[in-house]
Amino acid sequence: MLRMLTSSLKTGTLVSAAAAFGLLFPAAAGAVSVAPQHIELFAEKSAVTVNGQQVRLEQPAVIAGDSFYIPLRWLADTRGLELNWDGDANTIRLLTPKAFIEFDLGSRSITVNGESADYSSVADIRNDRLLVKLSWIAEYAELQYKLAADGQSAQISFIGTPSSAYKESDLTKDDAQPNSRPIALFAFGKSSYKLGEKVDYVDLSYDPDAEGLPDYEWNGKQDAYYKPGIYPVTLRVKDGKGNESEPFTRSVTIEDEPYLSEAQFPYYYDAPGAVFKANDDVLNAVYGPEESKLPVLVRQPEDKPLVLGSGSRFAAGLGYLYQEKVNGEARLYPQYTNGGRTESQLAVVMRNNNEKAVKVTTTRQAESGPSVYGAVRLGKTAEDFLSSTPREDELVIEPGAAVYYKISPNMAPGQTFQGLYDIRTDGEISVSYAMIAPGDTTYNLSGYPLVASNGAKNGTFPVSEVGWTIDAHSLKWPAAVGMGDPSLEPPLQGYDAMNKQPLENRNHAGVRYRIQLEHTGKMAIALHPRTGFFQGAVRVNGNIITIPAAGLTENEAVLLHRTGGGENSVDIEIMAVDGTQLPVDLVLYPLQAN
Repeated sequence: MLRMLTSSLKTGTLVSAAAAFGLLFPAAAGAVSVAPQHIELFAEKSAVTVNGQQVRLEQPAVIAGDSFYIPLRWLADTRGLELNWDGDANTIRLLTPKAFIEFDLGSRSITVNGESADYSSVADIRNDRLLVKLSWIAEYAELQYKLAADGQSAQISFIGTPSSAYKESDLTKDDAQPNSRPIALFAFGKSSYKLGEKVDYVDLSYDPDAEGLPDYEWNGKQDAYYKPGIYPVTLRVKDGKGNESEPFTRSVTIEDEPYLSEAQFPYYYDAPGAVFKANDDVLNAVYGPEESKLPVLVRQPEDKPLVLGSGSRFAAGLGYLYQEKVNGEARLYPQYTNGGRTESQLAVVMRNNNEKAVKVTTTRQAESGPSVYGAVRLGKTAEDFLSSTPREDELVIEPGAAVYYKISPNMAPGQTFQGLYDIRTDGEISVSYAMIAPGDTTYNLSGYPLVASNGAKNGTFPVSEVGWTIDAHSLKWPAAVGMGDPSLEPPLQGYDAMNKQPLENRNHAGVRYRIQLEHTGKMAIALHPRTGFFQGAVRVNGNIITIPAAGLTENEAVLLHRTGGGENSVDIEIMAVDGTQLPVDLVLYPLQAN
């Protein structure tokens, strides 16, 4: 059985002697991972690679008598072994998993578990540093190693032995079985990176008690670095009981060799949905050369009108806010705020003035309940609409009858209700948006007046669906295709059915863009408000891309998708809401293979 060690250090000349061998005080093993460790050393070279990271030795490995020797102090620190200096006895003592070894420097002798060993064949001193033969120490330190064919380098691997990482926490509530601290540990994917190259962080952290690690605290961590140098990165972790690890620090080397600029990086590496700074270095190229323009086929069918009812401020009282006739397909988009002093309800009223029944079929819908955060909820309502499941809900309206198609919950003063409904009728009906008193029936509506909504944006627009087909096979430079760009598509004109005045849907609110991007190659796709603001919803290949509730400014862009070169096409849906300022660009950024 290996005996425990004690150290008797003295000051003065003994301290200087210990320092000469790199053993100023007993070497406390640091937090050593139980994950596999891989090391490569070269004879007479101070650079050592540890798990892909370069470190430097004060004393490099050497070749002596055709054998490979490594510095003992470095081995003890790396392997997590207990190493002590006894100044009185002029002796170094090493505790390994399989042996207790004493190096008597005065008599140049070695004992291993009390048995003598030949000092001259396994130990050497260079530059006042003790080195040991790798083939000899490997058995005691449980090292696996492989020497190169020329004998000038060695590869070493081992499974680490936890030491101070298992220091018990003071936070435990179970004194009979103390809780161990978690261990923070990580590695880099490789020893060095170029400017703007994505840094790979390999998380090796763990909790000895298997309680999970819900909390990670990084300091100095960046996805990429844009100035050459050596950057320290520190990690702390906490386990499920709140126990915190010791900090673990490694440094990453950034070479002075360009890879990507800060403006290019998001297009290559950001995840879909990530919002990043819209950098002029990229956008100047997008809006610059004529050769960056792509052929776009634009379709604006007029077979499904948009009946938009929108008061950007308040509906001042009870009554009808907007009325229009619908026959066939239509998109109903009411969004109003209760501007009264008491509760009210927003109703979508349908009246059949025909002599036969009319069937109304709802094919898609989304609603947002009453809220004082109506402006913030606009984008979420559009998002729900794009992701909603198609339906075939039928409502039959008898001749001469008026019915509530939709009626909101009670709205407190200042609250907003929003709805989006795609419908199909087999006859003409009258559709009204009305603010009503809670509990009023359709019979009571006969006495309701037409009321003005402050800041009303009511209108009927023949176009509620826009289709684009973009041929990207010639894409060689970054390009942009703009929603609401008059050089690409005509404005969406309409009228106010109440006063017969012409209108323009300036922000394309409630209009769904269905974009098919063909012959994509390898590219990144982003959305960027060219000179204004975007609020709304986006879906790519059936997946919702979350847009910030506060929207996007002209200084921001959001990554929508990145192709790998194997996709024949990409399907994109975009719906803007009230508040958007056009044009809003779809940015196509070709990705270089190298």
